[in-house]
Amino acid sequence: PDTYRMWWTCMKARKYWTKIHTWLEKMIKQYIDLKPEIFLLGIMPEGYDKETIYLVLHVLTAARIVFAQYWKFENTPSDENIIHKILDCAELDKLTLKIKD
Repeated sequence: PDTYRMWWTCMKARKYWTKIHTWLEKMIKQYIDLKPEIFLLGIMPEGYDKETIYLVLHVLTAARIVFAQYWKFENTPSDENIIHKILDCAELDKLTLKIKD
């Protein structure tokens, strides 16, 4: 099977990424394109400030990790699983920043 299709164009994947897209727009209070180069590759277009890019990339990284963990399951990750992974990644990032200081 085509990996791109499974990660982006199949109906369940589209529903998943649309949910993440909606969450991100609510978080940043700004429009963001629902494009695979942003959501799958983390390539942000110009026009966003540094803090927004930081937040978006961290949320998308967590969303990709949890999506990959559910790769072979029938269902996509639950909201709770996604939020938990976002919080885990944020905690790890905080620890990394403390270590660097």
